[in-house]
Amino acid sequence: MESKPLKTEVCFNKNIFCETLEQPIDLDFLLPDYCPDISKIFKCKAKPTIVSKGINGNSVTIEGNLCITLLYCDKENNLCSYEYSYPFSKIKEIGAEVDDCSLTCSVGCDYINCRAITGRKIDIHGAVSIKIKAFKRCFNQIVADFDNTEIQLKRAVAPATVPMGYCEKLMILEDDIPLSNNQATVLRVLRYDAVPSITEHKVINDKIVAKGEMAVTVLYSVDGVKAPMVLKTTLPFSQIVEMSGVTELCKCDIKCEIAFLEVRPALSFNGECNAFSLNAKLLLKCESYCVNDIAIIEDAFSTRFETNVVKNTLSFKKICENFKENCQLKKSIELSENIASVIDIWCEKGSKKVKLENGKVGLSGVLLIGMVVCDQNDNVVFYEKPVELEFEHKTECEGLNLSANTEIDIVNVGYTITSANCLEVRIELCITGTVYETNDIPLITDIEIDTNKPLFKNKKGGMLICFASKGEKVWNIARKYNANLQEIVSINNLAGDELENKKTILIPLC
Repeated sequence: MESKPLKTEVCFNKNIFCETLEQPIDLDFLLPDYCPDISKIFKCKAKPTIVSKGINGNSVTIEGNLCITLLYCDKENNLCSYEYSYPFSKIKEIGAEVDDCSLTCSVGCDYINCRAITGRKIDIHGAVSIKIKAFKRCFNQIVADFDNTEIQLKRAVAPATVPMGYCEKLMILEDDIPLSNNQATVLRVLRYDAVPSITEHKVINDKIVAKGEMAVTVLYSVDGVKAPMVLKTTLPFSQIVEMSGVTELCKCDIKCEIAFLEVRPALSFNGECNAFSLNAKLLLKCESYCVNDIAIIEDAFSTRFETNVVKNTLSFKKICENFKENCQLKKSIELSENIASVIDIWCEKGSKKVKLENGKVGLSGVLLIGMVVCDQNDNVVFYEKPVELEFEHKTECEGLNLSANTEIDIVNVGYTITSANCLEVRIELCITGTVYETNDIPLITDIEIDTNKPLFKNKKGGMLICFASKGEKVWNIARKYNANLQEIVSINNLAGDELENKKTILIPLC
């Protein structure tokens, strides 16, 4: 028997490496001469970003930067701030060659502690977590057919998907943001933040068109006014990401994060600072999958010779659903003392936990409300309060092995002073997510027929009687006796792949 199996090629993503590394932060620095001495530290915020990443042989190199923003008041009870940049690097030996791999990296601040050693010297301790994942687009040969009638084939269709690729694109967003009151003169920027979000994306041939907006908040002090002021604005952006092979039939998971952000006072033509200069780098992360169910062979055997079926389980991942929901969270917050006004209020993302249960994507976490207020004596006071978040989304996916990737975007934070020491805080959230389904499918990579080991069959009779049970598979009966499946079906007048009742089955022996 010189017939050979006919093979086809399937594509899948193979995980090479996935690990979370810890980068300790231990440093101290001095305030520059233009900053007043520290009287009291309000808030120390650490924002890590990835500057570059790369693969060299069997090692991964990560270069990052930790932006530390210190919010404090001086001896005259003025609100002040200082920004300090701390570069860091990490090299991880993987042990396997990771060339030609796609590399993803996410970074977060686990904790940050600071204390003022003197009025000008700050001591910082903390830790940054770096999650690294390396994966490769691989191909595997599987058996699609066999051109010999003596080989019995159990055919099926597998819900496979084709990973079209993963890519990242860095885009620069620069703009001058004027003040609404052109007469105001900016002294210094005290705090700034920006939240980018993808509002829509469209897939066309070999391209993904993404549109989004970035909400910007700036806390600043002006000349002649003791209390700081707040500016809020939204900047739109759009970007085309090229990805070879992607079509309108593919589904994409696209995320946007800040790789660099700087907001500084900008000088106008008359030499006054009545605008801000924004310089940002946004990193778009795109992952795409195309549905491509494939015809496969689940099982095979020869009716004449011993057969060895070689199988390999491949993991196929696909995007089942993308969702985006807006919601509002209200929380009554009591303060320890009476307040006269709120200078600035913001919200930061804390811990979060995602679970999939009973057809629902559950998201629980903690948001941190930060606020700078003035008390009845016109003193600047800082508060930070945790707010619990609970969110559910009913998914349309019905698979068993599901996972979800969710993002929380804080759209806006508003408040109402309800009493002398109580606020009602309103947080507008946009929650986006992607639900993935992973199918582990055992696929036949080879069928080996040993012609030196013929099967023994009783030549004295033409038929064998088999007493089959209800629910028994016809294929399993044929395989047990190495008989021709179609002949069993025809002789016994069977319909369907499974017996509906107990039945006596005639098995042809030749």
